[in-house]
Amino acid sequence: MKKIISIIIILIIGLIIFFQTNKPNQEVISISDEIYLIIDDKIFLEDNPVIIEDNTIFISFDVIKENIDPYIFYDINEKILIFTNDEKVIRYKLDENYATINHREFYLDKKFKILNDKIYIPKEILMNFYPIEILYFEDTKAVIIEENFSNYIQGQIIEEGGNLRVNFDKKSPIVLKDIPLESEVIIFEEYMDWYKIRTYNGIIGYIEKKYLKINHRTKQNGISKNFKEEYKSNNEKINLTWDYTYGKMKNIDNIEYIDGLNILSPTWFSIIDREGNIFDKGNPDYVEEYQALGYKIWPLIDNGFDPDLTHELLVSSQMREKLIKDIALIYNKYKVDGINIDFENINIEDKDLLTQFVRELYPIFKEMDMIVSMDISPISTSENWSLCYDRYELSKTVDYLMLMAYDQHWASSPVAGSVAQYIWVEESIIKVLEEVPKEKLILGIPFYTRLWKYENREKGEELSSYALSMEKANEFIERYNIQLEWDEESNQYYGEVKIEDTIYKIWLEDKDSIKFKTTLVNKYDLAGIASWRRGFETEDIWPVLSNTIRLN
Repeated sequence: MKKIISIIIILIIGLIIFFQTNKPNQEVISISDEIYLIIDDKIFLEDNPVIIEDNTIFISFDVIKENIDPYIFYDINEKILIFTNDEKVIRYKLDENYATINHREFYLDKKFKILNDKIYIPKEILMNFYPIEILYFEDTKAVIIEENFSNYIQGQIIEEGGNLRVNFDKKSPIVLKDIPLESEVIIFEEYMDWYKIRTYNGIIGYIEKKYLKINHRTKQNGISKNFKEEYKSNNEKINLTWDYTYGKMKNIDNIEYIDGLNILSPTWFSIIDREGNIFDKGNPDYVEEYQALGYKIWPLIDNGFDPDLTHELLVSSQMREKLIKDIALIYNKYKVDGINIDFENINIEDKDLLTQFVRELYPIFKEMDMIVSMDISPISTSENWSLCYDRYELSKTVDYLMLMAYDQHWASSPVAGSVAQYIWVEESIIKVLEEVPKEKLILGIPFYTRLWKYENREKGEELSSYALSMEKANEFIERYNIQLEWDEESNQYYGEVKIEDTIYKIWLEDKDSIKFKTTLVNKYDLAGIASWRRGFETEDIWPVLSNTIRLN
């Protein structure tokens, strides 16, 4: 019945278009003056199936329930929207800024709403839960919901004069006249000498077969199908901290149990020359004592952040082989549980070599039953600090990628600002998730802040900054009685003070800002959290991390 209604609607619209606007060389004929919705080859026009407000697309709850997920649930009395599948349950409450995933809280920036007694869900919520894409085309006013990894048959226009019609009949009205050559379309059904198709921007109709070539490939969006099938995610969230070591670790007097933490990454190893020699700061007692407390140890190895040195190490296959052997020997000697690769400041031309190095290292460490993790930066235009990582390929050959979501405003930044404001961190996650699966991504957060100084000098104002631990930042604030105000954009406390001719500004990292950022692990169902660095935190931070990403 619904199919008949859809055909009737298309027929009526087509007839109107045919008699009113059937002109030569016409490219697009609008199906409707109002925004309409398309799922596969179905058109939804009635009862406002989709609305756009403040540049946000909202889809009707009824449409989702009937066509995508019969198990979506809405509690009309308590006004709670609930999504469920085999792994998680997510609850959204009307007009609240928080939602929960498996009873763990995360912050919302897009909320569902009720208009004219109908529930509308923003596309961000839908795309976060379902493997779908939601696209809007202004020229046709079509909103398209499309499954990722769908088995749509692709086609291409190969002959001029092909018209898209309401039905599989040369006499039926034209919906779209003279589709341009090489246009890509999706094919749904075959009727004798006709195909039912959809254009990329949401026009549905019938075209004669002679105008179309089947590409014999399926549409594949996203990345999930290309990752190792044998990879199994662990339900326990990772809570790692980097344990910075200045020099050779001679004693282990600070060994202590930290509730909620399950992995330590001591910064023990650095490659120091072009022969691949490694500076070793490790201590076997550290490993033994912490493992006895139940922790895993993934020591960090870095490249000295030297791009020329790194090039020399990566460009030679023999050097890569030697380096991997030496690294494996050291890690095996300490009987640790994994490795954290922290290679930064790399020439962009060495991007593929870096990936190859990790590919070669990975099976060696898996044979030793060790986890391989690697640090990556947020996506930006910086060649040496961001574009040098092939995140998509790296994610296929490591167990975890650590997103170092800090230094939004770095030490020599031309403007003052937060080290890692909430919005920037979330945007960084969203971009990286386009290339890396969520079960392999760990969010790195800062335990430090920057104190910014504006000094009036003879040549003008000069800006500088230096990093402070949480404790040192609190001491500065107390010493100068700085009045803090909550900054909604960064989700941090902000303060400033003038001392003689110098203005000091600070965006504080504390338990409140850390909690906001940590909830993003729950919101995007990431593998866990990593913190830089141990010793910079105040005592109240560890319970915040633990309670936010796990159930006690």
